[in-house]
Amino acid sequence: MYSREKIVTVMQEIYDESKSIAPYVVIAQPRRDLNETAAQNFDGYDGLHIDLMGFSHGFCNIGGEKVDVARNYLMEQALESGAKYLLFVGEDTVLPYDAFKVLHKTAEENPDAIVTGVYYIKCSDAMIMVRNGDWITIPNVDPGQLIDAWQTGMDAMLIPISILKAMKEEAPELPFCCIGNNVDGAKGVIPFIGEDNFFVHRLHKRGTRLLVNTDVQALHMDLATGMYTAHPSVDLKNYYTNIKPTRPLTLDDKDFIDRRWHDRLPEGTGAKSDYPLMIKEMMEKGESIKFNMGCGPVRIPGYIGIDKHSDRAEIRQDLFKVSLPDECADEILASHVIEHLPQHRAPEVMQKWFNVLKPGGRLIMEQPDLEQLCRDFLVQDGMEKHITTMCIFGAALTSEVRVDGTIDSEVMEKGALSPHLWGWTPKTLGDLCEAVGFKDIQILPATGGHPASNFRLEATK
Repeated sequence: MYSREKIVTVMQEIYDESKSIAPYVVIAQPRRDLNETAAQNFDGYDGLHIDLMGFSHGFCNIGGEKVDVARNYLMEQALESGAKYLLFVGEDTVLPYDAFKVLHKTAEENPDAIVTGVYYIKCSDAMIMVRNGDWITIPNVDPGQLIDAWQTGMDAMLIPISILKAMKEEAPELPFCCIGNNVDGAKGVIPFIGEDNFFVHRLHKRGTRLLVNTDVQALHMDLATGMYTAHPSVDLKNYYTNIKPTRPLTLDDKDFIDRRWHDRLPEGTGAKSDYPLMIKEMMEKGESIKFNMGCGPVRIPGYIGIDKHSDRAEIRQDLFKVSLPDECADEILASHVIEHLPQHRAPEVMQKWFNVLKPGGRLIMEQPDLEQLCRDFLVQDGMEKHITTMCIFGAALTSEVRVDGTIDSEVMEKGALSPHLWGWTPKTLGDLCEAVGFKDIQILPATGGHPASNFRLEATK
């Protein structure tokens, strides 16, 4: 009869021994939100979505940080792990099952190189660039090739730890990755530099090759829908995922994908993430400060746009979370914003705006008039009634809306609707402004270009 106690003792010895074994490869994943489900699982030993059989491995991730901060943190973790390789995989990147072993074979054959698979930009081309003389072009990335690349993304990249150690020793004062946008340089303003540009430039300077094995074809997936961009040759049977791939993305999906990308950026990301300094300098110079809250894609000369969802905003921040100095602004404009906010949080944002305005500062708001829209609805027919309904409940009146006023069902599912979370009338909004402390409240005809019945409210602090 076997002894259970002795069996457990042996098992404990095996487990204890395993804890002394370093990972051969560390898989690292920057995450925008750890509460979301990533496309694939790389953590642990059960249910892994790529083949790591026979290799000790580890996993680390970080959520909610800007991508350069995240990558630097993960690289530092890998340096301390004792691993030979670091494999970066994006949270929305799907690798084929044999990806690691294919990349590993190439890396072992080219020990002084970094190796990556083919990774696509959603709704666009492979993020693989080669240099031809003075030109940068995108190469043919059909399977069966090993390409010397000039630039690639980092989301399917196998990096020898020895290269990271050497880079750190060569320039300990430099991060591996860094993002810059409109940085004042010695020769003028430096436009956008991505974290991958920064890292790969450092590779070029030290003579490290960047190789692309085109037998590793990644899917770049939208986590909400399972839609993806990839090489047309991919066979989905070779990919194991947490989220089922649905169909390839097309150009018809681009607006939706762009909105998804912007909506999921970490707080503070954007062209003016240094906005506190910008506002401080304007205050010190005595310049007029006007904010356009929820500006969307519209830029108005003389106004600082604030909008979490717009890449054209000077400040890409949530209206509830953006930190602005008290009594710094001469004017706040909020055109068709308040109806998109939860009613129970409206007093919060109005109080915030009141605090930001200087004494005598002006608040200007335009929004649908719910009471008048309801009256209109009762006497209208056909298209007029349809548009009034859309203005009550909220819809994006863009090219996504057909001439007859209807919205394609697929477009609707992808987020064309911009719902109104509450309806306001001149009285209810006026009462809220008065309760917060505004005075000289005026109700005027709307001047914006929104359809149906709207009203303008102007008030003074």
